[in-house]
Formats: sequence, C-alpha cells, structure tokens
Amino acid sequence: MTNLFDVPHFIEDAPTFAAEHGATKAGHAAVVFDRVGKVFAGAKGAPTAALANVALEVARGEVFGIIGRSGAGKSTLLRLVNGLEKPSTGAVRVNGVNVGELDERGLVSLRRRIGMVFQHFNLLSAKTVRENIALPLKIAGVPKAAIERKVAELLELVGLTAKGDAYPASLSGGQKQRVGIARALVTDPDILLCDEATSALDPETTQAILALLRDINRRLGLTIVLITHEMEVIREVCDTVAVIERGAVVETGPVWRVFGDPRHDATRALLRTLVHDLPADLAARVRTSPDVAQHGGTRVLLDVRFTGADAGEPDLGALTHALSVDGGRVNFVHGGIDRIQSHSQGRLVVSSQLSANTEGALQTQIAALLERARRYANHVEVLGYV
Repeated sequence: MTNLFDVPHFIEDAPTFAAEHGATKAGHAAVVFDRVGKVFAGAKGAPTAALANVALEVARGEVFGIIGRSGAGKSTLLRLVNGLEKPSTGAVRVNGVNVGELDERGLVSLRRRIGMVFQHFNLLSAKTVRENIALPLKIAGVPKAAIERKVAELLELVGLTAKGDAYPASLSGGQKQRVGIARALVTDPDILLCDEATSALDPETTQAILALLRDINRRLGLTIVLITHEMEVIREVCDTVAVIERGAVVETGPVWRVFGDPRHDATRALLRTLVHDLPADLAARVRTSPDVAQHGGTRVLLDVRFTGADAGEPDLGALTHALSVDGGRVNFVHGGIDRIQSHSQGRLVVSSQLSANTEGALQTQIAALLERARRYANHVEVLGYV
C-alpha cells in the first residue's frame, strides 16, 4: 500500500492554489485573522455584531483551539476560514491568500485544501463508509482506481478497514466520526477544521477521537483548527488556545500558560470544571477569622497554586517544610498537579497548624509562613481557618 505521505494531490488545481492567488505557503501563517469583524442583520433588521476586531494567527502545523460559551462567535469564526462567511471588516488570510477577495472558482479551490469535521457527522445514510469517504473525489472526477487506493489508505489510518462496506446506521458514534475525519482528509487538505467534533460523543470515545486527531497532526503535519466549549478537549489536544467571549478574543496563548495562569474572567469560568475547588463538606467548615482560643491550635487553610511558569517539578518536600510552623502538622487536603505541554501545574489546598495564641502573634506567623511558601509556589493565599 502506498504510504500516505507519498500520495499525490488528486485535485489538479489544489497544489497551485496559493500561487494562482498571489501567495505562497512559505513565510506565512496557515491562517491569519486580521482585525476581523462580522455583523449580521437581526430578525427585525437591526444589526447584530457576531465578531469584533479579532486578531489571531494560526501557525502552520499546530493544533489551534478556539473555546467559548454557546453564542460567543466560535462557529462564525470557523466559517470565515473556508469562505462560508465573509468578514464585514478586516481580512482572513489562508496561506497568505485573502479569502474575502476570492471569486467562486477561487473559493472552490480553497475548500479543496480545507477539510471539515462536523459535530453530527453529516454522513449519507444510503452510502457505505467507503462511498462516503470517496464522495469528494468522485465529485472531482478522480479516476476510480486512484479513489480506491486513497480510500483504503484512509480507512487504515482511522482504524476502520473492516467497516468499509458497512452503512452509517450500523456504526457507533465514534466510528461515524472516524468516517467523517477520513472523508475530510481525502483531498489531502492543508488545514482541518473541527466544529465541536467530540460534543456528541461519550468521554471514552472523545479521548479516542482526540488521540486520532493528534496522531494525524503529528504524522501528516496537518494544521488543525478546532472549536469547542470543553476545556478538557483543549487540554488534551491543542498547542494554542484562544478564548472568545461575546465576539471578542479575550485571551490567547499556549495551552499550559492559559490553564496555569488564566487572566480573564471568561477563561476562569470555563476552567472551573477542571479546577480543584473546595469540596462542600470542607467549605462548610471554613471560617473567615481565626479562633486563637481553639483547643489544639488554629489551623490556617491555604490556596497553593503552580502555574507551570517555572522549570522543573514542584518541590512538595520543601513546600511542606516551609508550611510547617514550629514543627506543627501540615496536611494536603485537596487538589492535584497536572502536566500540560511539559509544564507541571495545579492547585493544592493545604492546612497548616499554627502555635500562636494571640491575634497579633497569629498574623505574624501567617505572614512568615506565606513568605516562605511563596519561594516554592507561584501563588499562596489564605482561604480561611478550620
């Protein structure tokens, strides 16, 4: 079987697309959003701004995630890449070509270079898996023998060699999405767009599809742009993430940085499902002020965070020593450490026993404790007292 890397482009004008339109791949980002705005006419004629002054660059060969709540503008942003929508202001450039300036022939050529994976698969129920994958090549008039070779290679790539003659109705959700991915790759695209590609799948199947997308990205050097509302998807597969809120990009950067040190309220809200917040039983016991007369001494509850900005692993032994006051006990009561893009980050909720028996002495002990602990963690704050 021919290696996937060696398969020639089947679409005659696809390799010359950039040159035909005054650009080349060399020296350009895969996708550039240059101060893009998009306004739609409302139901009663009043304009509705879907996007405002979006400025982003998608590097060639990376997996770029766009995340936001429903209605934030994610899908509109994705549709601008393949010309299904045109910007009201600004420009979208793909491989250096201004998509908004393309005529109908140019748009057809562009879309042959961009694959699309959909949330609900969009397979033709009356056609077999093999026929669904082959359809774009059949429409383009590619010879039958070449189609058969290409489809066989893609079935092997997505792990569905045994399902070529099956119909969509007999497939699981994950298998249907694998067919959708194979169909999106059949024209050897430069860019793969994923529109909530895992939202209809269960968690285990989601992990398998994300692993497949990452494998495709690494083996083929394919640029992937995906939109999602799930931070777990961003963490698993993306190199860079942009957070969009009400049509504006409010935060962007490497995934490890955005996860470890979110700088916008919208990002923190989206991350809340992944953050190790206090369990309800512990939160119910937390007081806002210490009780210096408490039998056994006051225990301070600390929020200890690692952003991943520092090289190396968190030194929990040194941190424990720093948090111990006069030999008092230190407990790690909640939280965890993750590893994202080779950066260790996370949140720990720690309790430390204090020995002071007056308000003033207690505050002095806490100040000294925080100063020591901040040598070993990026952020250390008092949550309360238990």
